[in-house]
Parts: sequence; structure tokens; C-alpha cells
Amino acid sequence: MALKFNRPFGGEEKPILYLVGTPIGNIGDFSVHAREILTEADLVVCEDTRMTASLLEKLKLPMKKLVSCYSQKEEEKGRKIVAQMKEEKLMAAFVSDAGMPGISDPGALLAQIALEEGIPVSTIPGPTAFVSALVASGFDTADFSFYGFLPVKSSARKKLLSTLKDRPETLIFYEAPHRFTEMMEDLRDSFGEDRRVSVSRELTKIHEENIYGTLGEICSSFDNLTLKGEFVIVVEGHKKEEKAFDEKTVLEEAKKMLESGEKKTKIAKILAAEYSVPKDTVYILIKDL
Repeated sequence: MALKFNRPFGGEEKPILYLVGTPIGNIGDFSVHAREILTEADLVVCEDTRMTASLLEKLKLPMKKLVSCYSQKEEEKGRKIVAQMKEEKLMAAFVSDAGMPGISDPGALLAQIALEEGIPVSTIPGPTAFVSALVASGFDTADFSFYGFLPVKSSARKKLLSTLKDRPETLIFYEAPHRFTEMMEDLRDSFGEDRRVSVSRELTKIHEENIYGTLGEICSSFDNLTLKGEFVIVVEGHKKEEKAFDEKTVLEEAKKMLESGEKKTKIAKILAAEYSVPKDTVYILIKDL
């Protein structure tokens, strides 16, 4: 299979598709580059034409021909839009209602269709709710997994969460306000009430709120929470409990392993990893067994 190169800034060639990030709350987060693209676009494709018309008005940008392309119709409408782009050599910009297209929003499928048809695709970066919440959480940002919205049914949600409870990386979820309490209770039941969590809502807006605590503390405080706006839930990864290094216990374990035929060098390696100590520390202890 031959390689395909996507070089959207290789010239003035059309058609081309831009995925444009829009503010998740504060209108001031809209970038200069995004303004340029929406001004120059021949066609603006939207998740909701009413939301995008309002955005263009607030930004004092020229009103464009707006075409809807929401999740339920993304493939059907996307193919028609891409066909039109090819036929009329159009520069199209796609915007979701808020945030980065393709992140728990339509846009990714439209991009896939465009690429299949040989149309270059480029992104105009913008705010993303889960990244903002992750950075504000204070948890590990080097290793994380984003899951977006989980299944609506509690049974399916719990089944998925049971597979995630021992994951060491930071876990990030989205949830709607009317399902927030059920989601938090399912997280508590799956991960334990002592797992640390950060909950964010109304990010970048005047009523932005970030709540820090344990799953147990959050679940016991529902009456004090404002259940408005979509929530970003950031859960600290599972921390493996380190076993205390006790010489007597280590010697007993080493003897059992020797009796089963293991070599001392391998025993030292296994026990060193288990107790988080240098291999030589264990080997010196067990060498005369």
C-alpha cells in the first residue's frame, strides 16, 4: 500500500478541509488563525448552524453559508459535503458547538471521508475541555487516558469501569449533569472511596468550578454541588501499594522459592521488584541460604 502525504500548507490548492477549534466558554479564547480561516472559508460546516451563526455574530465575522453535519448524520452528510468540495474546489471549515472537533464531537468521520477522497485536512487548534481539566487537576499529565462519555446504562458503565480500576495512568471522563451523581457513585463503587478525583465544570466561564477530593467525599456532598453544565471528571491512576522490606519475610519467601528450584539470582530479581529495593540488597541477604 502506497504512502499518502497530507501537506495542507503546500500551496493555495483547493479543495481543503480545516477542523477549527472554538471556545469552550470564554469567547476570548478564539484564535487569530481561526478567525482568518472562518473569514476565508467558502463553506462553514457546523454541528449546529444556530450555534455557529451566534458565534460568527459575536466575533463580528462575515456570515457564511452554513451546512449542518451533526453526529447522527455525519457520514451521510459528510459524503455529500466532500463531493461538493471536490466538484466546486471549495475551502471548507468545520466547527463543532464548542471545543475541538472530533473530541466527543463530530468531525473525525468528516476528516476520514475527506482524506479517503484525497482532500487535505488541517487542524486549527483550540481549547479542549479535558486538557484544561487535566492540567488543573494536579494529577499526572504525562500518562493519561481519555474516555469521554461512558455508556448511559449503569450496568454497561460499571462493566467498563471494572476493567479500568487498576490502570496506573490518570483517567478522564465526560458526564452530563443529569447523570453526574450516578456516574460518581459507579466510580466510587468500582475504584473505592479513597481514590482521588478532580471534577470541573463551566471551564473558562465566569462560574468555572474545580472540585478536589476523594470519590467518597464527592459522593457524600452531592447536596452541596451545583449540577449544571457538562462535567469533566479526572481520576488519579491506581497507585500500587509498596510492600515494606522485612528481612525475615524476604528470607522466608526466598527459601520457598529455592525449594521450588529457582536460582538465587532470579529470586533476588523477583523479590527486588516486589519490594522496590536494589537487587543486590536482596542477593546479599539470601546468598548464604
